[in-house]
Amino acid sequence: MTFADAGPVAASLLPVPAFLGALRLLDSYKLVTVRRTLRSILVGCAVAAICYGINSAAFAALRGAPRWYLGLAAPAIEEILKAAYVIWMIRTNRLGFMVDAAIAGFAAGAGFALVENVTYLEHFAGASPLLWIVRGFGTAMMHGANTAIVGIVATSTRSVPLGLTIAIAIHCAYNLELLPPVANAAMLLALLPIVLALVFMQSESALRKWLGDRLDTDVDLLRAISTGQFSDTHAAAYLRSLKSSFAPEVVGDMLCLLQLSLELSARAKGDLLMREAGFDVPPDPSLSGKLKELSFLEKSIGPTGRRAMAPLIARSARDLWQVEMLRESSRASAPSRPRIDKVQD
Repeated sequence: MTFADAGPVAASLLPVPAFLGALRLLDSYKLVTVRRTLRSILVGCAVAAICYGINSAAFAALRGAPRWYLGLAAPAIEEILKAAYVIWMIRTNRLGFMVDAAIAGFAAGAGFALVENVTYLEHFAGASPLLWIVRGFGTAMMHGANTAIVGIVATSTRSVPLGLTIAIAIHCAYNLELLPPVANAAMLLALLPIVLALVFMQSESALRKWLGDRLDTDVDLLRAISTGQFSDTHAAAYLRSLKSSFAPEVVGDMLCLLQLSLELSARAKGDLLMREAGFDVPPDPSLSGKLKELSFLEKSIGPTGRRAMAPLIARSARDLWQVEMLRESSRASAPSRPRIDKVQD
């Protein structure tokens, strides 16, 4: 890449990191770390390289680039592979709200567009800066928005096919050039901020409601356990009803699991509130041990016991997400293993 080529590429991609940075600023709860954002960009770059190989092989087999492949097959392949990483993060409870899915998806799409625009250098060598800005900016925004849409729809409705259908349809329309390139870029620039602003408003409203409803319940039950008033609660009555079905030691582990789950749940929600208020969350050396104890207790009571505890310990996607968030926090705050130098004889 020559210096003259690098200028148009940078101009075409510059709005994308700027927009991604704006999304992170709007994320008042700091749900997505810088490390995860960078990882999503790198994954998008890797997916673009894979798609380049697939498309090159297809063009060689088809002896060209037929319009049906460029307009239909290539968009479907690219959107499915781009979305795979975001869908995996949702399925493994690493993304719990629309806002973090939107940021992760847009970052992956931006990484994809970066590699794709570099591969187009040879096709547009010597082209005017205006063409690069329209081509590069429009493509980058399209890729970022499409993967963000898949994440948003999959998080809010748990419907991956619907999100992929929308993303593939937008990509097909873009590749088939149903609108002039300038009109395509202008439409993306006009509509994308509005859509994502509405997503952020809805996501933060849902997060505040979830925090308010669950935090009060968790704290009240924890207070009852710590003050010796737990025996008078409905939760205690439910645990007593399980004595006829489980061994006493298993019921004891269930009580420990309930208390530890409440502590971790309250801790996760407290961390979010601190981030929203602008405070850094201090590392907790005991967090790793508590998470290991949680896993031990879950294995101890077994699958049947966990199902029996479902009325007391919520296991929604967002509840599982908060445990995964604590695990990431624990790994980030864990002290590095000291280096042992080799003793010289």
